[in-house]
Amino acid sequence: MLYAYDKDSGTLLPCKPTEFKTQGFMERFDMEKWVAADPSVLTGEDLMVITTEFGGFDKTNERLDVLAIDTDGQLVVVELKRDDSGKNVDLQALKYAAYCSAMTLEEVARVHVEYQSRSGIKLTTQEAEASIREFIANEEFAGVSDTPRIMLVAREYRNEVTASVKWLRDKHGIDITCIKWDVYELPDGKVVVDTSTLIPQPETREFEIRVQNKEKTERRLTPRVIATNEFFARCAALLSEQTQGDYAAPRNQSYYQIPTSIPSVHYEWAFHGRPRSSMGVELHFERGGGFEKNRALCAACEEHVETLQQTLGETVLVSNPWGTRWARIYIERPECEMDDDLAEWAVSKMVIMMKTMQPILDGLPIE
Repeated sequence: MLYAYDKDSGTLLPCKPTEFKTQGFMERFDMEKWVAADPSVLTGEDLMVITTEFGGFDKTNERLDVLAIDTDGQLVVVELKRDDSGKNVDLQALKYAAYCSAMTLEEVARVHVEYQSRSGIKLTTQEAEASIREFIANEEFAGVSDTPRIMLVAREYRNEVTASVKWLRDKHGIDITCIKWDVYELPDGKVVVDTSTLIPQPETREFEIRVQNKEKTERRLTPRVIATNEFFARCAALLSEQTQGDYAAPRNQSYYQIPTSIPSVHYEWAFHGRPRSSMGVELHFERGGGFEKNRALCAACEEHVETLQQTLGETVLVSNPWGTRWARIYIERPECEMDDDLAEWAVSKMVIMMKTMQPILDGLPIE
């Protein structure tokens, strides 16, 4: 049960469970637009929407609700149901995933061009592909995977659907998620939507992710990834000595993130370019809920760039905007030889950036 706190009376008031249908919400005109505006409303994950209402399937008039791509370069098929999942939503989504499994990056880029054109944004296929590549964080990305992920969204799920989803996940390794959207009417008449993950269960999700990541790592671990992991582990150990912080193990990526006091705002060591052409010491603003939040946070920190530049002794760069909806403040070094000299530079500059920017971040008003 969801309760609203009444400041005047100091009491909790029960919120009335309701339905999307009762509130007049529609799959296409409401739920789909919410996801397109901010795909993090699904699971909190950072996704890039490629298109909505996609019907580019041969010899069929069927249309999937949302097609996205994750930071690993894997397509994500999103199927939305307003209230009841129905009996066949899993089969429907599997068909869409099969349709999309043969798509190349160039085809995905063309679809994204058409999607952006609906909003009056003109892109070439080459520009769209570059934007997608910039979003993908997987340094080993070579092409779109032939096994799209699936996300189902509904208020209630039929037993036959949840049974099928569990079987597909457990026995066949298909990455399919059931997301539950509950809708409530507040005492003042406002409507709120509560999103949660039904399958996989939160208590098993982390374990499943570790298993999946291990399997992926075993399949694609390359000498460069191994060397990068060792370099970031060395940097993290040096940083820990100087800050007494406890830092996570590297995650087989070309970047290493260090949390701040603000969710989805983090410091980062990152190698740039394919092939690598530089390394950055960075502060990233990657909050969900649209670009405006990131732009505002970055702008507040940008006021202190001159001070940061003096303490670092480096030219500080600002990308606001950066990518599709993020922002960052960073310095960059052209040499990318992962030796002791680069490690000492990366750690010393990160220590200065953290000491300079953390008090500023701590003082920012966060919604």
